[in-house]
Amino acid sequence: MTTNTQELPFNTVDSWAIWNKPETSLNNKSAAEREKLFGESYQPESFPEDALTDNIAEKLQNTEYVLVGLNPGNAAVKQDPKTNFLNFHGAKKSMDYRLAAALYDTKMWGAFMTDLTPVIESDSTKVKPSQKDVNNLESHLDELNIPATATIVALGNASNEALAKYAKRNVVTIPHYSGANGHWNAETVHEKVLAITK
Repeated sequence: MTTNTQELPFNTVDSWAIWNKPETSLNNKSAAEREKLFGESYQPESFPEDALTDNIAEKLQNTEYVLVGLNPGNAAVKQDPKTNFLNFHGAKKSMDYRLAAALYDTKMWGAFMTDLTPVIESDSTKVKPSQKDVNNLESHLDELNIPATATIVALGNASNEALAKYAKRNVVTIPHYSGANGHWNAETVHEKVLAITK
């Protein structure tokens, strides 16, 4: 990594769509099979920083997709604020591995990720994102030199509603990976990601 992450204005909800890969080969596996493998090998509270081998500043300037969740869940309280990029890489019960399986082998693998609000709350119905939250998010992306042409990928309806209404950047959405989403299907989400990125 040729750019020190301390030199860039990252915050505690920023991360990347990169997860530790299972030791078993993922080649020729379906998204559902990958989800099982990512789940079995998931390493909680662990971000594979060695996977960020590029110049980070340059990577940000070439960003095509920014995945945006609503807010961190309650498990974030226990995360070490001094460790970079733990958001979306927390406790196994958060089911971040579902997203890893859906994004693997697509152009969104390695994308920048963040949350719309920093409010720590697992009950998404209690989080009401505003135009100010969206403005703050886009200002943060501008600070990081993420281009205005980058597409925001809202994770779930709650973040999509505010982003689609207020964001200046293009916004698309994919289903949220949370266990509360009973309609999650790794294959369907993977196909949706491929359709967005083609």
